[in-house]
Amino acid sequence: MLDYSSISDLSVEPAATRHLSEAQKDRMTLLLDRYLSALEQGVPPPLEDLAVDDPELVHPLRCYINGLEDLHQIAAGFTPQSDADRGDAIDGGCDDERLLGDFRLLEEVGRGGMGVVYRARQLSLDRTVAIKLLPFAAVLDARQIARFKNEAHAAAQLNHPHIVPVYTVGVQRGVHYYAMQYIEGHSLDAVIAKQSDRGQMPDIDVTLQRAIDVAHALHAAHEFGVVHRDVKPSNLILDNDDKIWVTDFGLARCQTDASMTKTGDIVGTMKYMSPEQARGESAIIDGRTDVYSLGATVYEMLCLRPAHDGNDTPAVLRQIGERSPAPLRTIRKDIPGDLETVVAKAMSKSRDNRYETALQFAEDMQRVLRGEPTVARPPTMIDRLSHWAHAHRKMVATTFVFGLLSVLGLSVSIAMVAAAKQESDANAVLAKRSDALARATVDRLGAQMAELLSEIPAASSVRQQLLRETLNYYQAFANQADDDVSLTKDLAITYGKIGSLQNEIGSPGEAIESLQESMRLFQQLSVSDQDSRSINHQLATSENNLALALERAGQYRDAQLHYESAIQRWQSLVDDAPQDVETRAGLAMSLGNFALLLSKTDRLDQAEAMFQRSLMIAQDEPQNEVLVKQLASTYQNLSGLLAERDPQRAVGYARAALEHQMQELSDDHASPTSAGRVALTMNSLGAAQSASGNLDAAIESYRQAAQIQQQLIERWPDELTYQRDLAVTQNNLGMALASQDQFDAARQAFDHALKYQVGLTEVFDDDAELQSTLGGIYNNHAFVLEQLGRPHQALNSYRLAVEHQHLAHLVAPEVPRYRDYLSKHFFNCGRLLREGRNFRDAIEFALRRRQLWLDDGERLAGVAEEFLTTALLIDRRGATPEGQLTKSDCVDYANETLRLAIQAGYRDDTDLLDRPEFAELLQKQPLDET
Repeated sequence: MLDYSSISDLSVEPAATRHLSEAQKDRMTLLLDRYLSALEQGVPPPLEDLAVDDPELVHPLRCYINGLEDLHQIAAGFTPQSDADRGDAIDGGCDDERLLGDFRLLEEVGRGGMGVVYRARQLSLDRTVAIKLLPFAAVLDARQIARFKNEAHAAAQLNHPHIVPVYTVGVQRGVHYYAMQYIEGHSLDAVIAKQSDRGQMPDIDVTLQRAIDVAHALHAAHEFGVVHRDVKPSNLILDNDDKIWVTDFGLARCQTDASMTKTGDIVGTMKYMSPEQARGESAIIDGRTDVYSLGATVYEMLCLRPAHDGNDTPAVLRQIGERSPAPLRTIRKDIPGDLETVVAKAMSKSRDNRYETALQFAEDMQRVLRGEPTVARPPTMIDRLSHWAHAHRKMVATTFVFGLLSVLGLSVSIAMVAAAKQESDANAVLAKRSDALARATVDRLGAQMAELLSEIPAASSVRQQLLRETLNYYQAFANQADDDVSLTKDLAITYGKIGSLQNEIGSPGEAIESLQESMRLFQQLSVSDQDSRSINHQLATSENNLALALERAGQYRDAQLHYESAIQRWQSLVDDAPQDVETRAGLAMSLGNFALLLSKTDRLDQAEAMFQRSLMIAQDEPQNEVLVKQLASTYQNLSGLLAERDPQRAVGYARAALEHQMQELSDDHASPTSAGRVALTMNSLGAAQSASGNLDAAIESYRQAAQIQQQLIERWPDELTYQRDLAVTQNNLGMALASQDQFDAARQAFDHALKYQVGLTEVFDDDAELQSTLGGIYNNHAFVLEQLGRPHQALNSYRLAVEHQHLAHLVAPEVPRYRDYLSKHFFNCGRLLREGRNFRDAIEFALRRRQLWLDDGERLAGVAEEFLTTALLIDRRGATPEGQLTKSDCVDYANETLRLAIQAGYRDDTDLLDRPEFAELLQKQPLDET
């Protein structure tokens, strides 16, 4: 039974402030806060000095100062106490300033927007309770006092095993409070933070059961007409018996009362707000608001990150209103698909599409636990497009003005098959196929719409779904048309589209098969088709796209063959019709793509020659938008290629690229794509400046690039391309800072790079380039940790560098860089282990390094030197304990390795065996004559 014995009318505004204007009340709150701060420092100002600019507030201030001093005495100096300490203190008499009516306050345990919570002792019943105090400034606002009263009244009438019960409510010395059951445990946000720090993903079934218990508790509250309105991890408590409790109905509103919250008065914690709360539409809030907030909480419980994140209030509110959270399975792959769908339904932006009740939400989660079919169903392509278009009405209205996506040297271009699509449609009409209109419609709503959406980062999830569903349609058509000779051209084009789509959504193996089939059909057509120019155009496009897919899969040799063939076809087409801009653009694109492949395989002179050929084509067409963008892209790529070899030229190329890109950005200053290109070129400029020794300029360029990329991520946090680019920039910045011995600043840059790169490799675990980049960042991170005197942390980072670089090498063994990097990571691990006298593990890394270079005598000799160095360190240490690695073991390893080196063509021109540091060692145990 709720005790109202000590309550006056809490909703009545205090007489001292009743005559003040809203502005005066705001000013008075500031003055009281200033007084309390001074009071906490022991130097409270005289009242007249405090109100020197506001003489009309002297009287009401005087009325509140005594209460403020009481509040300070209550809140000051609390320290945790044992039960025994508390008992002794009570028996022996307690300080008045710690007493609040029947309660002795012990320690603060939490605070929020609607009050501070203390652990306390109720003297009359000799029991521990939690007591919540209304913030002092809130007593100036009768509305907040009334809401506080409603909070206690609402919570007290709820009787559920997962709702914290309220015991009493009252006011003492002007301090409003209510007391509730004290729960020994931790708030769920603290539990989540601890799991996140440990990198420990929670058990899905346990998490679901907790969410089900909370949903049942909320349903019980809703049945009483009470909406919590502030469901979030910090308002859920996990007790020491692993039971979950819902607390703090601090924003609850009894629906039978008149609303205390005006429209536009947004209350609650933003990240968990429903869209209607975020818009301040208090009048339409019902139990479905709690369903949304619980859905957002379950999302965070499962993947340890908020559904909507950020520190910028407008940005978070914009996310809630416009952006769907990243699907749970893109963050955590072991989450069942049905669970992802259930949480998505609970978090639907439209109230009508959520569960009608918290009970329905609980029941669907229970179905997931039992492995039964759920009520929730995944949204269709049309649902996603409709929802996205509604949230981006203005953007959709202007998107179609942009035209088709421009072809860049680094990207696969579905637009390259636009002409082929038109011929495919015409052929289908001539064949009088009834599905011609359907295919044309899919082209428009699928591939073409996806192209347009590619310029809009916020549309990435919708675009991916469009691509996948368009792919499904094309595959169905291919299966049906496979044996129809009259549809060979349609089928060839369709397989080309399938391959391009598969490559874009991250399935390069399947893409290769589809593009190979497209090429086979086009080659078959080239024998009989009279329009050989059209067929050769399509063949060149197919070969370019096949080369890209092969390159992405790490099959560099085959990729080179197809790039060369594509270039030969494009060149033949250009020779036949030099004024055909489309074929010139195709040739420039394939040259640029091939140049990038050559640069990856360290054939830098050939790469530069290819870039220069691409540059000449693009420079001849200054009015062509596609080639102008290709020109800027080629300038940037040349800058990256020449950064180490010819830094001054590299700086010039970067500035030339920036000139074009800044013009493009000035023409469309809101274009995220243009801004992203500028940032990439600033990164290339920084690399060239660093190579030329101008580290200060390099650091400034990197920071400018990072600033642009950070802003893009804040605006579009789910766009993975921006995360990848920022990780690279922060890594480069860290290296430049380390070169200036700014090791702590460098460590922070590498930490920032890891923040994004780790997540990318979790999503694309078979992408060799992403894994290699992550390995490189970990290696650099380890280096600066060594310089900062943290060898154990450094060793951990070196081990992670090895792990990820090894994955890259396994996926793409033809890429020489990955083997080189992995060898360096092995060496660094071994070096640091030797310095720490962990010789056995050091030898293991040396053996793994040896296995990398069985075909390279020089490298094997370097590994033999590692073994000899380890032997020397063991010899200097003296006797070796039984069972541990010995000097003799290391010399044997060196013998084995030198034999392998000689078999691989090594000749000891460096006099490795005659070095003075090894002389004494080898006198004791000579190497074998090899």
